[in-house]
Amino acid sequence: MSSTTELRNWLDKNAGRRQEVMIVTCDKTSRTKHISRDQVKDALGNAGWNAGRSYTLDGNLVGHVISHP
Repeated sequence: MSSTTELRNWLDKNAGRRQEVMIVTCDKTSRTKHISRDQVKDALGNAGWNAGRSYTLDGNLVGHVISHP
């Protein structure tokens, strides 16, 4: 995901999923594509998703494990 709009759209489109998934965002070194952890958590909460663990992946990527109750 490279924007909060893209993230919100994906969350809405996939609200029927019942398994955990990992979404991937860019860290703050990618200024134009960065979504902060707080922005991710806010978008998840607003869409009814639960935030799990976050992981630093290769390069400038951050993985967020999420689930929908």
